[in-house]
Amino acid sequence: MTMQAPLGLPVAVALAVLLVATSGCAASGDGATPGSPSPTSPPSATASSGSGTGGTASASPTGGTTPLPADLRTHPAVAAAIADVAQRQGVDPAQVAIAAWQPVTWNDGSLGCPKEGMGYTQVQVDGQLLVLRVDTALFQYHARGGGPFAYCANPSKGYSVG
Repeated sequence: MTMQAPLGLPVAVALAVLLVATSGCAASGDGATPGSPSPTSPPSATASSGSGTGGTASASPTGGTTPLPADLRTHPAVAAAIADVAQRQGVDPAQVAIAAWQPVTWNDGSLGCPKEGMGYTQVQVDGQLLVLRVDTALFQYHARGGGPFAYCANPSKGYSVG
């Protein structure tokens, strides 16, 4: 069975468009100005909606599926990211869906969200990629290890899976 994005595209294609359409990162830890969010907004992939994340599969950023942990939405770092995107968009947190989640290895200390003119450690960093959805807009949040997620307005393909 092939999962479909809302526009009828296979999830792998929708997420590939997401990854290709985004490059560089304008924000790392503090995100964009709350009044002017810059969401990632190619065709969205829907794996879960609202709070129903237990036992469903998330479309991974690489096109496969990763089972969503049953308590993912209530994990403090994920809950903080959900609250952040809800505040950015002026919606109730229940309207924020987890579109994708994946443990990743970031290529360097920028965590896939480099800022122009900044230097970063050139070592691989274990972390997580979280993609949240409000209506059709997607928002990427990046984290190292078990650390907090940071909004990334213009993510790069600075990671590997597995």
